[in-house]
Amino acid sequence: MTISRQKGADNTLDQVIGEIQKNALEKIVASLGEYRGKQRIDFRTYFQPDTSPDNWVPTKKGINLDIDSWGEFKDLVERIDQAIKSGS
Repeated sequence: MTISRQKGADNTLDQVIGEIQKNALEKIVASLGEYRGKQRIDFRTYFQPDTSPDNWVPTKKGINLDIDSWGEFKDLVERIDQAIKSGS
């Protein structure tokens, strides 16, 4: 089962942009939402509890960025990509 929408901390619905399966019981979910009137980007680990295998539950593991930090984050990802390609 995939997560299509999730409720944010201020009870608004976040738009799920994509998911990366981490292992059989965990995945990383990227979503776009709003908190206190500001747009936010969230990367959060979700897990599948034994008691409810069709339900994915968010954990505290993750990062939440405001839109102003997005450009810096993309630059950081590019530098990581370059370091991987150069082998360092």
